[in-house]
Amino acid sequence: MFERISKTKSLRVTSIIFSSTLQLGDCSYIDGTSHAIAVQRRSEILYKRDDQFSDYKIFSQPSIFPVISEQLQMRVNNLCPFIETGNIIINAMSTGSIATIGNVGHIRMTSRIHHTRLLDSNLKHATNPALNRK
Repeated sequence: MFERISKTKSLRVTSIIFSSTLQLGDCSYIDGTSHAIAVQRRSEILYKRDDQFSDYKIFSQPSIFPVISEQLQMRVNNLCPFIETGNIIINAMSTGSIATIGNVGHIRMTSRIHHTRLLDSNLKHATNPALNRK
């Protein structure tokens, strides 16, 4: 499938969280999705909230991916069968990111985050009404 081999001297990763992926080796297709609800408060008091992704329209709307229609002409001459890197250091990966060492045929990524700010003591939603609850 692929014509080159990836070689890495060393890899050090400190932190990978929230649907992130470290892909080692070749892969034909990567389809990554990350959904999150983020709530910010001025108070240090914790309140029980039962927000669900289904409560917000942004998580049910279809993703729109543009169609690439440009003609591409490419000629490749791989004189060396290796793609070589030295030391790779990744401090942190978060929220649906991907780091890959190797060949990937196709990647499609989506990330949707609904941020809510609770500003007053009544804990009213201070968000854009068009994106607020259904």
